[in-house]
Amino acid sequence: MSRRDVLVTEILAVLHDYQKDLEHGTREDLQKHVHLPVAYISEEKVQMRDSYPFDPQKLRTMKEFHHSKSEFSVMHVDESKAHVEITATRKREDCSPIEYIEAFYILQKRSDCWKISAFSGIRTPA
Repeated sequence: MSRRDVLVTEILAVLHDYQKDLEHGTREDLQKHVHLPVAYISEEKVQMRDSYPFDPQKLRTMKEFHHSKSEFSVMHVDESKAHVEITATRKREDCSPIEYIEAFYILQKRSDCWKISAFSGIRTPA
């Protein structure tokens, strides 16, 4: 296994845990996956947030969000930084689609721990 393969495996493990917490956890659960402050690029502005920028419990309630089908593509990775493209379909419990997500995440490894440092996503209705 190449060094790149090892790093990609580490990154994907973090993102799979993050997705699990998005689907079933709290804001505090998600916050453990980000370096603070975290850069959040929304539709209107770039924000440096001292906490995770949204509440997944509210998201699940408002959109009837139950789970996602996600694909992660690690575009670049070195020993301390990774660029990841994410495509996902958020779904209801009956598997009907709610919305499509295309996102870009930057992860950094600090103190031997990979976490999200910046992210931005575009949502389109299903």
